[in-house]
Amino acid sequence: MAGKGIHTYSVQESQNAGLGQAGSVYINGTDAFTPTNGVVVAINIIEDDTAFTTLTAEDSTKYMSKGATGYESGGDDISTDTFPQGTVLFGRWTTVTLSDGKAICYIG
Repeated sequence: MAGKGIHTYSVQESQNAGLGQAGSVYINGTDAFTPTNGVVVAINIIEDDTAFTTLTAEDSTKYMSKGATGYESGGDDISTDTFPQGTVLFGRWTTVTLSDGKAICYIG
């Protein structure tokens, strides 16, 4: 188990990474965030009325995103929605861009 690249974790470490323990980033502007290793697995909204310009699901047929309805088209598009402080979104996203608000993104 040399190194700690995203592909060299033990079974337990890889399970933990899936829970967002591979890192995090604070976003308070409108720049796009795209993780270089892994994907965003949770988004903690830390300011009321936070909204997304971009929320790109790793697989839009499984996970909600801006412009897609999520698992087997069973949900609604979040394009016009804002989220209150304290909301935590779970999924797998390749890119997150806020149009307003603040959030912490957890990588897994």
